[in-house]
Amino acid sequence: MRSLSLLGFLVALAGCAGVEPISESGNFLTYGHGSRQSGFKEAYDDAAERCVSKGLFAMQTNTVCPDRCVTNFECVKR
Repeated sequence: MRSLSLLGFLVALAGCAGVEPISESGNFLTYGHGSRQSGFKEAYDDAAERCVSKGLFAMQTNTVCPDRCVTNFECVKR
């Protein structure tokens, strides 16, 4: 019972974690996220922050959503 409670806590904690790219190569970022609007926003916000730190802007290049979405961004000059 105790291990089940710990597992539930860890799952809840992971759901609160900030979004991180699953791949980052040069100016290209790939994020895995849920299909809700908030998942897209979190991915875009993180990509925008990373691109701004390079003096660039985040441009969404594509999104694929079967069950779990994968969205790609490229950091570009305005």
